[in-house]
Amino acid sequence: MFDLLSILSIAIIITSLGVFSIRNYKISIYTYAVQTFILVVLFAVLANRFDAGELGTWAVVAFFTKVVFIPILLLKLVEKLKVKSEDEPVAGFFISPIIAMGFSLAIGMAIYPIYLEFSLIKAAIPLMASITVFMMGIFGFILRNSAIKQILAYCMFENGVHLSLALMAYNSPEIAELGILTDAIFAVVIMSILAQRFFKYFGSLDVSKANELKG
Repeated sequence: MFDLLSILSIAIIITSLGVFSIRNYKISIYTYAVQTFILVVLFAVLANRFDAGELGTWAVVAFFTKVVFIPILLLKLVEKLKVKSEDEPVAGFFISPIIAMGFSLAIGMAIYPIYLEFSLIKAAIPLMASITVFMMGIFGFILRNSAIKQILAYCMFENGVHLSLALMAYNSPEIAELGILTDAIFAVVIMSILAQRFFKYFGSLDVSKANELKG
């Protein structure tokens, strides 16, 4: 029977598919906010279960930066650019999510036993979820052409990294500081500025148009 950590981990995997596949930018951003909120709850559960105060601090910081600030920043970007949904991605709207989730789950199932050997928390499903979400972020860069979708892919990638660190080194005294230092906030601000300039120059968020700069 699944425990709370497993249920939260499965929810994180499901929301990663939503962030990746939903075409509407606002709904995709809200889905990312839900995913990160679930991650924060998972941190809080780990902090309580394993008496890891550092993870409790990390959960608080992640809530204000990743659940609140970053989604607001991305929603303002969408409003400013007056864009609603992404253009056709590589492999199409139907096939690309299947490819991404299929390969991500396969890689997660193949690699998690290695993680399990070194992890402080011997929890197979949460470890597999961390790898799956990480890979969904990678495939987001590969299969989605939209600059906003690629920002969200980076955020998912980072969520996977954070979950891995929380499971493998939850009692490290530096874990809270590490979480703050690796937070996506500064990277998202920079990528948002670049997305605005790209849209101003090309009139589109399709990063494949950057090929026009080659010559």
